[in-house]
Amino acid sequence: MASLRRAIDFSDGDVESFIEYKELLIDYIDRFIADLANYGSRIAVLLDEIEGLGHERLLRMAARREAADAVPEGEDASAAMDRAEQASFEVWENRWRGLSGWFVSTRTRSAQAKLLRQSAITAIKQLIDTVGLLNERRSGRSDRSADFRTLARWFAEAPNDNAAHRLWRIAFGLNSARHLTVTGATLDAWREDEPGSATPWAAAPPIRISPQLRKTGSYERRGKPNKIRRRGDERRFLLQQAEQEAAETAVARARLCTDGPVRLSELDVLDPRLFRLFLGLLGDALSARLPGESEVKTVTADGSFEVRLSLVPDGGDVHIVTEDGVLTGPEHLVEITNLMGDP
Repeated sequence: MASLRRAIDFSDGDVESFIEYKELLIDYIDRFIADLANYGSRIAVLLDEIEGLGHERLLRMAARREAADAVPEGEDASAAMDRAEQASFEVWENRWRGLSGWFVSTRTRSAQAKLLRQSAITAIKQLIDTVGLLNERRSGRSDRSADFRTLARWFAEAPNDNAAHRLWRIAFGLNSARHLTVTGATLDAWREDEPGSATPWAAAPPIRISPQLRKTGSYERRGKPNKIRRRGDERRFLLQQAEQEAAETAVARARLCTDGPVRLSELDVLDPRLFRLFLGLLGDALSARLPGESEVKTVTADGSFEVRLSLVPDGGDVHIVTEDGVLTGPEHLVEITNLMGDP
């Protein structure tokens, strides 16, 4: 098995010889597994029959014969014979346990022959996988991990967001869906009870579809199909909203930065957007602090902020009142640094 693993590990050296050697090796392992299964079961049955007849008696006979050959004749031959026989019996008993362990399984452990057979089967699978990889390398095919690394490099080299979106659609085929339409009744229900951005899917108003579509999986409307709706205005509106939100977030980030350590009670985080951003930074710092520590320094997951947080001894509790609620906790010194530069 060790030689087989070495052959698999060093298969890159001589590909032709390894592939020619592969068939002979698999045939040999197949015969080995078959012989091990057949003879192993026969040996296990014989060992069980011998134990039923009393194997300790046979071990005593072998130990007594060895002791008789090893102990010289003399006045103390009887005592020496007993000691030698007992020592030889322990050796034979240990050999018997080793032999049984090789071929007989118990409730707590598997037989060594069974483990060896499983290892040989695994080796065949590894050998076949290695041959497949070698064939792929010879044919010039790349694996999936290499493809994803190349795609990631293309995304990193994209000149702008539009090029990145085009690359995304080409690579994954995720074009915008034009076949899904919303009925007028659904639009009216949405206007009456417009859900917020934080509304869960289960609590949002459902989309009403035709019972025929639910029953048959297809729905054909009579008459001319609807024209494809151009959504340029909606996209421009969403782009403006995204740009406005990014600008507001940049201003909020700039307001969160501190000039050195500041007490938690002195921070001005009354604005809802600013307060939610601050809660995220505070959560990153508290999750990075180990039990028993009173001071922590961490960088946020996006790498934009560095947060230093240290507990103020005997500082009491802090109550920060905002539109979303009241933040209560022990007094800390907070230092927030923007690592992304000025907005």
